[in-house]
Amino acid sequence: MARSLLLNPTAANKPEKTLTAITPSRQAARRLGVPHRPLDRIAISVLSRHQIAIAPPLTGDRIWRKIVAENLTTNDPEGTARTLIPSRQMLLRSGVDLQELIGYDSPRIRELAELTRRYEEELKERGYIDRAQLFWWAASYRPKPADLFIYGYFQPQPDQVKFIDAVAGENSVWVLPSGDADFMAKNQQAIATLQDSGWIVDAGEISEHLTLGERLQSCFLEKDKISHSIQFHVYPNLEAEIRGVLAQVKDLIQRGTSAREIAIATRDERTYGPLLLDIAWEYNLPLRIFYQIPLRDTQIGAWMELLLEVVQNNFPFEQTAKLLRHPLARQLTPNLWAKARQTRPNNLDDWQQLGLDLSVLEFPESDTRGNWIERIQMILKKFEIRKNAGVWSREIVAYSKLDQSLVELSRPEGDRISKPAFCREILEIMTLLTAPIQPGRGGVEVHTPFSLQGASYEQVFLLGFAEGMLPALIENDPVLDFYDRQQISRRGVPLETAVDVARSEALSFYELLRIPTKSLTFSYPSQQQKASLIPSSYATRLGLTATPPDSLPLASLEEARRYYLQQPERLPSDDAIAPQAIRAWQIEERRESSEIPDEYDGVIGIPTDPQKRTFSASQLTAIGQCPFKWFANYLLHLKDLPEAEAELSPSLRGRLYHRCLELLLKEIKNRADLMRLGREEIEATFGEAEQDIEVPNLTNWEGRRLEHLEMLELNLRAESFLPENAEILQLETSFQADWYGLKVRGVVDRIDRTPEGLVLLDYKTSGSVPPGIKDESGRAKIDLQLALYENAIAQNFENEKILESQFYSLTKQKYLSKSKPDPETLEAFAEKVKRHLETGSYPVDPDIEQKACQYCEFDAVCRKGTRLSRKRSPMEKQEQ
Repeated sequence: MARSLLLNPTAANKPEKTLTAITPSRQAARRLGVPHRPLDRIAISVLSRHQIAIAPPLTGDRIWRKIVAENLTTNDPEGTARTLIPSRQMLLRSGVDLQELIGYDSPRIRELAELTRRYEEELKERGYIDRAQLFWWAASYRPKPADLFIYGYFQPQPDQVKFIDAVAGENSVWVLPSGDADFMAKNQQAIATLQDSGWIVDAGEISEHLTLGERLQSCFLEKDKISHSIQFHVYPNLEAEIRGVLAQVKDLIQRGTSAREIAIATRDERTYGPLLLDIAWEYNLPLRIFYQIPLRDTQIGAWMELLLEVVQNNFPFEQTAKLLRHPLARQLTPNLWAKARQTRPNNLDDWQQLGLDLSVLEFPESDTRGNWIERIQMILKKFEIRKNAGVWSREIVAYSKLDQSLVELSRPEGDRISKPAFCREILEIMTLLTAPIQPGRGGVEVHTPFSLQGASYEQVFLLGFAEGMLPALIENDPVLDFYDRQQISRRGVPLETAVDVARSEALSFYELLRIPTKSLTFSYPSQQQKASLIPSSYATRLGLTATPPDSLPLASLEEARRYYLQQPERLPSDDAIAPQAIRAWQIEERRESSEIPDEYDGVIGIPTDPQKRTFSASQLTAIGQCPFKWFANYLLHLKDLPEAEAELSPSLRGRLYHRCLELLLKEIKNRADLMRLGREEIEATFGEAEQDIEVPNLTNWEGRRLEHLEMLELNLRAESFLPENAEILQLETSFQADWYGLKVRGVVDRIDRTPEGLVLLDYKTSGSVPPGIKDESGRAKIDLQLALYENAIAQNFENEKILESQFYSLTKQKYLSKSKPDPETLEAFAEKVKRHLETGSYPVDPDIEQKACQYCEFDAVCRKGTRLSRKRSPMEKQEQ
C-alpha cells in the first residue's frame, strides 16, 4: 500500500491501531483521541542512536559568542552575537549549503555564512547540532521507516517534509490541507515533492453537510456567506475586551459547557497574557497560557539578578533590603527591618551586625566553576528558595530549570573564572532559559492560532482581530533582509520571503476557522496604547462588521460591587463587604464634591482646649499654612517609619550647622574673638557636632564634608555674620510666653546686643525667607516666627529694647529681607487658631501655591488634588 496524503483535515478520524499518531500538540492529539507524540521526539531518538544530541542552550550560546568575538571587529561582541542569532537560525533551518553563501555578493551575507559555518563545525566537534538543524540531520541518517498517521502539521517547513518523507513507512498517512488559494502555495509545493517520492493524494470524502469550520473557510475564500454562529465585537480598550470575553467564557461554563471545550486564541500572547491572567484571577476562572517567558522575568530570575547585583556592589542598603525582603527569601523580620531602616547598613559587615548570617554571600574574586556552582546551590538552600517558591507553579518550573542549568554551567569543573565573569554567565542563563507563564492542569486554554492547528473546540474566542495584530505586521530581519532572502531563494535556497510570511499568516488563520464546532467569536479593542485600531483585513474577507457586545453578565464580586455603588437599593443581603464599599464610595464622592469638608477631611468636631496646649512657632506656622497638616502631625501623631538618611537632608543639614555654631560661639563675644578662630578648631568642632547629632553613614560624606566646613568658615569670616558694633549676648535661648492668649515656647538661635538694642537671629540654611502663614489672598506670605520671637523675648527681657529680629542665610551669608506683620493680623490669626481647636475643625486647606505641601509627609492622607478648588468657596462662605 502506498503512502497517502489526506487533503481534507475535517475527514480525519482516529487512525487505525497499526498506525502511530504523530501530532504537534496535545490539543491536536485530543481531537483524534490518541496519545501525544511530536515529530521532533522521533527525530531526536534517531540522532541519539548515532551519539548526536541537540546542544544545550548555554553551550550553544558560549560557542556562538566566542566565534563572533574572535571573527568580528565590534565594540559590542555580545550584543552583535544576540542580533545575529535569528539570521543564523534561518540559515540553519533552511538547510542551505553554507559554503555556497560564503561566495555570495553581499559582504554581510558572506560574513554571516562564515560565522554560521564555524558555529556548526564547533558543535559537530562536541557531538552536538543546533535545534534548527534537527530534521535535516535526522533525515540524513535514513531512519527506519514506521507506519505513521501524521496530523496537525498543516504548515510544514522543507526540513519537516524531508524528514517525514524519510521516516514514514509504506502505510503512512499525512493529513495535509491543500487548495487553489495563493496562501496554499507552500503546501502545494510540498505535495508535489511528496508525489515525486511516491506519495498518493486522497482528497477525502466530501460531506453534503458542511461543518461550521468548513463554512467559515468557504467564507474566507469568498465562496459563501457568514454563519449566524459568528460574532464580531468591538471594545473601547484592551481591558474591556478581555473582561468581555472572559465574562462570556465564565457564563458558558456556568451554563454547562466544559472548560475543555472552550479555547481563547490570540496572535499576540505577550500583550494579552498578563492581563488575561489578572482578570481571570478576579473572575475565579481557571486559565492556562502556554507561551514561554525568560527566567529573568520570573520571581526566581529577579531574585537571582538581585543577588548578583548585591554581591558585586558590596551590599548597598536598598538592593540588599529588596533581596532579603523578597517573597522568595523572607529573611528580614519586621523588627530587623525597622532596625535596618534606622541604621541603613551599607556593606556586608554592617548587615551582619543586625544579627543576620550572610557569610555564604561573601564571594571570592575568582574560583573554579565547580566551587561557584556549589556556592550558588548553598545560597539557594540557605534561603529556602525552593520551599518558598512552592506556592507558585511557574516558580517551581523556573527553579527546576535553573537547577538543571547549574550542572551545565559547572563544566569544566576545574576551569577558574572571575566573579564578574561568573555573574555574567548566570545572567545569560536567566535570559536563555524559559518557563511557561502559567503552567498547570485544567482550565480554559489560551493559544496562538498556529498552535491550535488540528484541534477542535465547541467554542472559540479570538482576541485582537485588528489590523496590525492579526495578521501581524511583517518585520524585516536587520541582517538577512527580505531583499537578500529573495535573491538567495532564486538560487534554490528556501528562505522565507515577505510573500511567504503573509501567506503563512493567512493559512494559519484559515486553519483556525476549521476549529470551532458550535461558535466563533471575534473581538478587538478600538484603542491600544493611545493608537486607534481598525478591524483586521480578514474581517472584510469574511464579510464581518464589528458591533459592541450585548450587555454582559457580572463576572466577579468586584464588578458586582461596582454596579451596586450606582444602585445601592439592589444590594444583595449576603454580601458583607458591599455595604462597606458603598459607604466608602459615598465618602469619596463627598470628598470630591464642592460640599464643605466633614470628618473625613479633618473637620472632626471634637473640641480641644487651646489653653491646655503649648505651641511652637513651627506648630503655629503649620496650622496657619494648612490646618490638616497640624492635625495630622500634632493631634494624630502620624509619622513615617524611622529611617536613617542616605543623603544630607535640609533638616539634618540645619541641625548640623546649628550645633556646630553653638559650640564654636560658646566662648565668643565679639568679632575680634571670632577672627581668632582657626581652621583646625573649626574642623574639630564640626566633628564634635557630627557626633552630637549622630550624623549617619552618608553617601560620599568624606568628600562632601569638606564643602560644609568651607561653608561654615565662609560665614564665620563674613562681616555680616557678627558686625563690629555687636556682641553675642546669648546662644540657643529658650523661652516660654503668652502670645495673644496662646501658650508658646521656642528657642532663639542667637541674641546680639548692639548700641541701639537687642537683635534676634534665626539661622536658615536656605537662601530665601521660609513660607509663613496664609494672608488674605491665600498665599503663605505672613512671617509669624520672628514676630513671635520678638514678643516672647520682650516678655523675658523686660529691661531691654528689642531692636529687630532677622533671618540669617548661612547659604548666602546675608540677612533675608522680610515684611513685619501688624499686631492686628497676628491677633486675628491667634483667634483663628483657637477656633480651629475649640470646634475641632482642621480642613485640608493649604496655601494656594501649595508651599505647605512641599515637604509635607501627609499627602497620602489628605489627597488634596484638584478637589480643593471646588471646596474653597464654600469654606470661605462658612468662615464669613
